[in-house]
Amino acid sequence: MREALTEFLREVRAAGIPVSLAEGIDALRAAAAAGVERERLREALAAAMVKDEIDRPTFDEVFERFFSSGSPRRPKKRRVAARGAAGSAGSGQQSSGAPPARPEWPRRTAAPAVRDAERRRAGEYPREVERRRARRLLLAKPFRELDPLEAEELSALAEEIASRFRGRMRRRLRPAARHGRLDFRRTLRRSIEHGGAALELELRRRRPGRIDVVALCDVSGSVRHATDFFVALLGPCAGLLRSLRVFAFIDHAVPATIEAGRLIPETVMDFHAFSDLGQTLVELEFHYASALTRSTLLLVLGDARNNRRPARADVLGRLRSRVRAVWWLAAEPRVRWGTGDSAIELYRLHCDAVLECADAGSLLAALERLAR
Repeated sequence: MREALTEFLREVRAAGIPVSLAEGIDALRAAAAAGVERERLREALAAAMVKDEIDRPTFDEVFERFFSSGSPRRPKKRRVAARGAAGSAGSGQQSSGAPPARPEWPRRTAAPAVRDAERRRAGEYPREVERRRARRLLLAKPFRELDPLEAEELSALAEEIASRFRGRMRRRLRPAARHGRLDFRRTLRRSIEHGGAALELELRRRRPGRIDVVALCDVSGSVRHATDFFVALLGPCAGLLRSLRVFAFIDHAVPATIEAGRLIPETVMDFHAFSDLGQTLVELEFHYASALTRSTLLLVLGDARNNRRPARADVLGRLRSRVRAVWWLAAEPRVRWGTGDSAIELYRLHCDAVLECADAGSLLAALERLAR
């Protein structure tokens, strides 16, 4: 089993997922604690190896390919068996000077993991590794610096990530067993106290229920790409939330829907208007206060740039008193907060969290907090 896991670790690294030596050791311990049951083994290895949710589809793909037909057969064992068979044949008759004939072994099709290792040695993997590297660079590129082609690529990538994000949200709502489900990561941490032996099992806590979400999304030109990525991830999860209300804004609040991963305003908007978040907050309080309850999480996605108009942070303070929490997803780098016409420092006084979401990777990380 150890040899198979070591080979699997090589496959994971070859697919572009960075796994350190310490994480490899944790993976071996996790496999020992999980046993051979397929689902438990996969989750245990993922908990030890996968640090970025973006890599989870790759990990699952390598796992299915590697374990689809059991552990890979190693040629060394085959040669040993062949020598043993030859020795047995020679012991039953006298040699005539000619070397003993070796038995003909049946030709077998290599296991998928062996074939993949051969292809990797033949140089067929660099293209896949390069594709994953390009995806990482795209997720790390600031929204403001995306060109039209990169924006299209990010939109296509958002569809792939959205399915994984929805899966995490679904697992969040999955009812726990009567006595709790095993938490591999916390169990491994606890095992350090006992020299690596999993003497004390850590169980997952009871999962929270569905939540109400109200999202206030800036659709001005400076934040457009961030909003597109945001709704592409959040839209497919609407059925996993108790309720989802979305409002688009530039200079005033407009109810909107998410259709096929796109934000569709319910009334006409002037996309050439100057941003006015202060007026937007006033309209949200006056016309749509009924959507804000003590169980509501209010998400504000924007750069908090208000063209030096009244910020009306006092209105956000009143809205905060009506809801469960306010998260501000700031769609520009932290170094620009509070510069020029940015009013983020006034708004953050009334927010439970202000999260830097200047690129797709950080915005995804911020949204993953919903799945915890």
